[in-house]
Amino acid sequence: MNRSIVFLGLFFIVVAIAMFAFPEVLTGAESVDLEVQLGVFVLPVGIAIVIWGSAAPDPSVTTVGGLFGNADENEMRKRLARSPPTGEARFRPSPLESVNCRKCYTAIPARLADCPRCGTRRECRGCNKPLFYLAGAVRCAPCLKDEVYCSCPMVRKSPPASQRVSRA
Repeated sequence: MNRSIVFLGLFFIVVAIAMFAFPEVLTGAESVDLEVQLGVFVLPVGIAIVIWGSAAPDPSVTTVGGLFGNADENEMRKRLARSPPTGEARFRPSPLESVNCRKCYTAIPARLADCPRCGTRRECRGCNKPLFYLAGAVRCAPCLKDEVYCSCPMVRKSPPASQRVSRA
């Protein structure tokens, strides 16, 4: 609540009441003069100013007496004004995340290069080339980096034999 704005609205309300009472106090008779008509229009303005002041932020809690605005409100406005990110968020897989075998769908731990069930060599998620156990870790052989940080060009996977179309 901004007290200075509320007091300004209360001042307008008191002026409107004074305008209502002015003809009776001055002449002793009730009459609808210009002052009463102005009071009818000033009273709703005063009420609106009081409502506006009760909803406005208090300048005593803002920085430098309200000169630069409330730091908390400014931060809230910045956060609300940001547009949401466009598109889907892409998260890179963790180096310690297990994968499924492409043949038997068995979970292969990140520290193994071969499937423990069928013995199929695991493929890099970046370039689709086989992974090897190099320098104490499972790495992509062409670039010698962990699977997550692979910088090899992407190689297309060939479709399984059941889905291949012969063009003869």
